[in-house]
Amino acid sequence: MLVISRKAGESLIIGDQIKVTVISISGDKVTVGIDAPKDIRVAREELLETIEANIASSEKSDQTDYRGIAALIKNKKT
Repeated sequence: MLVISRKAGESLIIGDQIKVTVISISGDKVTVGIDAPKDIRVAREELLETIEANIASSEKSDQTDYRGIAALIKNKKT
């Protein structure tokens, strides 16, 4: 991991198309502005983790439901 110190108003450039600017610093909170092309997804890490967990849970639930339905159909036939 590259660690770079920046002050409020200073920026860093990622590649040729992404600019991250420190907008303000207040206590332990830093506000940043991100300028990136629309085709590059920018999201908070904890939000992505929540989305991925929900998708995994949904997929697991869907598989369980199908197995349960198949078992009910099989039992009903006998």
